[in-house]
Amino acid sequence: MQRVVDEIQAILAEGSIPSASICVRVRGRTELSHAAGHARLDPVREAVPGQVYDLASVTKPLAGATVAAAWLARGLGLQDPVHRHLPDVDPRITVAMLLTHSSGYPPWAPLYERIDRARWGTPEGRAEILALARATPLAHVPGETHAYSDLGFLVLLSLLEALGGPLDSQLAPLLVAPMSWGTAPGVAAATEDCPVRGRVIEGEVHDLNAFAMGGVSTHAGLFASSESVALQAEALLDASRGLRDDVPDPSPLWACRGPGSHRGGWDGVTLGAYTSTGSSWPVDGVGHLGYTGTSVWIAPRERVVVALSTNRVHPVDDKAPIRAARPRVHDVVARVLGLRRTP
Repeated sequence: MQRVVDEIQAILAEGSIPSASICVRVRGRTELSHAAGHARLDPVREAVPGQVYDLASVTKPLAGATVAAAWLARGLGLQDPVHRHLPDVDPRITVAMLLTHSSGYPPWAPLYERIDRARWGTPEGRAEILALARATPLAHVPGETHAYSDLGFLVLLSLLEALGGPLDSQLAPLLVAPMSWGTAPGVAAATEDCPVRGRVIEGEVHDLNAFAMGGVSTHAGLFASSESVALQAEALLDASRGLRDDVPDPSPLWACRGPGSHRGGWDGVTLGAYTSTGSSWPVDGVGHLGYTGTSVWIAPRERVVVALSTNRVHPVDDKAPIRAARPRVHDVVARVLGLRRTP
């Protein structure tokens, strides 16, 4: 695994990504756990073993999809109309459409700007943002177009909480590794110097809609180390193989596909185009990216999990370096482990 470490060190030496942490697990064993770089640049704070990061949209599979899978096991149907539980949602939209980003909702909107800032982080403000998400006019006919949508996942959050109460309370018993909704200062890697909040963000969610909701959502909000992400993903993989029952089986979600690459709250490997997994990750792979520079990818057949975390948005948001770095890292992992694109 030294070649993987060397690749990460080379990426950090290029100077655009302050820190990175990676955990590689193969068939239930940790083959690599490594952190390097600066968790914060000013004042300098080094990344440490077990460094915690803002997972951003890796929250979608680890929180949103995981809780959804638990409800599928209790009788919720993927083809059930969401309107059955949320009367203000278009009756054409199904649970599957929310999970595969084909519900018709637009990708994003600054909902936090539409509520009084004094209500940010309050239950009232959270309810307002969820209501605004549900009321957002559709950009596409439900079921016809793939459009990756945070707003669709906010509607999923409304659904899950209508079924079972607060998301954090539903998720807690399904976690097998340490994760949190934010951290104390000095724990998590810093993210952006945020013009809206007027400070470098550290320990609170980078995403402004999630921040205005109090930091707990299906689309962003979880904080964890790469090791915890890998362990949680591995537990879900094991559940899909019938090897454990303390977390819900994600296989019905992984089999749930819409018009795009997403599979029931997770993403799949994209063929014939750019993919963050590089050129050799198995075609049946599932995973997800996070805007802050995080990701998790699973090779189910080979029982490989790779969790890669960075704070690439610190102190400024530049997408190009992480777009190049992700496939580089996964290609080296694939070469070391002998992974192939096709089974």
